[in-house]
Amino acid sequence: MEKPSLLDIFLFPKSYFAKLTDKLPTLFLGIIFVGLSNAVFLFLDYMPIMFCNKTLSVLIFNSTLALCIAVLLGLVDIIFFSLPLFDLFKFFRVKETIKNMNGQLIKLMKVYISAHFIIVPVQAFFEATVRLAKWGGMTSSFAFYINLIEFIILPIWLAAIVARGINTIYDFDDRLKNMIYVIVYCWHLILSYALSFTIGNWILLLFR
Repeated sequence: MEKPSLLDIFLFPKSYFAKLTDKLPTLFLGIIFVGLSNAVFLFLDYMPIMFCNKTLSVLIFNSTLALCIAVLLGLVDIIFFSLPLFDLFKFFRVKETIKNMNGQLIKLMKVYISAHFIIVPVQAFFEATVRLAKWGGMTSSFAFYINLIEFIILPIWLAAIVARGINTIYDFDDRLKNMIYVIVYCWHLILSYALSFTIGNWILLLFR
């Protein structure tokens, strides 16, 4: 058996992306996973306000609303990330003609979902480190540097995974492959800021 390279370990093997299918059940599970991950990280600082010292009826309402918002966030995140790129990639030159376009869109969504399998645990580690540092009385500068590393490394890492997956399932002309990373990184950064702004300014107002 061939020994996996560092890229295979940190960015998934190309064979993994090549085996992605257009089956819907796994897509739906991926949407829920991404949505719950987004909701946990975005709501983390607001959970005491949302769930502490609430009556039972309010607690049930807020819990149900949070779950619905989580699923909606996953759906919005994946669709808004994948669909514009999918439309853009139609104009890019590929080595082989894509016959099943709907299936290709689902595969693109699964590439994006797959990146979260690596990024989410790492992000959870960073978030836990920051909170433990604060509870342990460490200086605020330590938490600042951890957050800075998190906000720099994770988008770069996620974009690298997604770009590797996209280049695998599309088999682009070699001259376009480096451009894919830049497109994915910029688009993901814009989308992340848009979702964070929406959560902070609108969705939290729905909770009691």
